[in-house]
Amino acid sequence: MSSNYYEYNLATMRDTKGGFLEEEPKHESPQKKRRVIDINDIPYNPDPEECPLCVECGSLDLVMIYLKMFKVYVCKACVEAVPDKYSLLTKTEAKDDYLLTDSELRDRALFPVWEKPNPHKSTWNNMLLYMRMHLDKFAIEKWGSLENLDKEFERRVDEKQFCRRTRVEEWEKRRREKLKLQAEHEHQFESTAGTSDGEATEQKCVVCGIAVEVEELF
Repeated sequence: MSSNYYEYNLATMRDTKGGFLEEEPKHESPQKKRRVIDINDIPYNPDPEECPLCVECGSLDLVMIYLKMFKVYVCKACVEAVPDKYSLLTKTEAKDDYLLTDSELRDRALFPVWEKPNPHKSTWNNMLLYMRMHLDKFAIEKWGSLENLDKEFERRVDEKQFCRRTRVEEWEKRRREKLKLQAEHEHQFESTAGTSDGEATEQKCVVCGIAVEVEELF
């Protein structure tokens, strides 16, 4: 008879219909644990009178990521209902729409930002998301008003189109002058090279560059 004695904690065992097996400890993935810590890191007050509410409709159902990243109290319904304030723009969109510089967008005192992994490729730089409400506020401080921003945007578009039109017109002018020169000028040929047998030479016009082969007759 065996003298070995094994002690089991029956509270941690489960019936598998094939004998009792000890429950293995559960290990949460670091990603899941980190998400839980992020959500729990947001303060919560059980008192309804002191609990933060949506600034638009007074709802308790706030978007936690907006509260954590942007310190904005808003619910999901109002985010979708008021995109002019709560929609998110990428860094490229913010630069193009509001004519901002990289140094301005890097200033975290001016713009809180939500930095998340790039959805297109994990090895690329993280994607930066800015809230339109914050961009509007800074654009008004920088340009005086959103109307002035629109005027500056139109001015830059017109200037860009003018520069492109000027380059095209200059190219067309030079092309017309060259074609006109080729059509109206009198060729001035000079000998440039001879053939291998020495019986013919190549002559090239010094004005338009046309080349002809001339044979000498004796």
